[in-house]
Amino acid sequence: MKKYRVIQQASQSENKADSDDPQDYEDASAAYNWTEEDFENLKPKKDTLCSIIKRHGKPKYVVLESSGLKGEYSRGDEKEYIDLTFVKNKEGQYVYDGGTATYPPDGVTVVDNYSSDWTKEQLNRLRTKDQEIFGPATPLSEVVREHPQADSAQRRISVHSSGAMHKTVDLDYTDQNSSIEKAKFSRLSFEYNEEKKDYYLSYNSASRYSW
Repeated sequence: MKKYRVIQQASQSENKADSDDPQDYEDASAAYNWTEEDFENLKPKKDTLCSIIKRHGKPKYVVLESSGLKGEYSRGDEKEYIDLTFVKNKEGQYVYDGGTATYPPDGVTVVDNYSSDWTKEQLNRLRTKDQEIFGPATPLSEVVREHPQADSAQRRISVHSSGAMHKTVDLDYTDQNSSIEKAKFSRLSFEYNEEKKDYYLSYNSASRYSW
């Protein structure tokens, strides 16, 4: 009788375990059914892969890695997509372990044939958060107002397995054919300030080699 109970308990445990086959969770034709709020409301270590699929359908792509499963939900235009990571808990269920949502930043137009409009004077005026001793850090709103076009632009919300959330914006300006007065390349990164409700410059790649 005792042996039967052990076998029965083992069988029940196996039934609870999630499959490790990525094909069981992906659907290349799945509709994109996410809002920004949906992503921010996900709870690491609490939301399961199965519960997320019930609410939002299957990811378009899923891969199995040594650390767990990774799934991507995509709008289909490569401008908005959500990458989620899942690890197995002690019951054998895949649970959400953090992820990244990528969106196009407001006010920025990405163009194929970007023409540089950055002068050396404008780049020298930029200040990162580490340079605030010389003046306030440059806000994203100011950069977008003066330079509404970019070669590449992405806004990201990253969630750590601890639940910590980090919001950033990356802007690339590349024009190898620019005149000597304009920068050939510059990457600017911004981090969100919750109190000020704006993004502020955290990284500026511009240097004398940009000219």
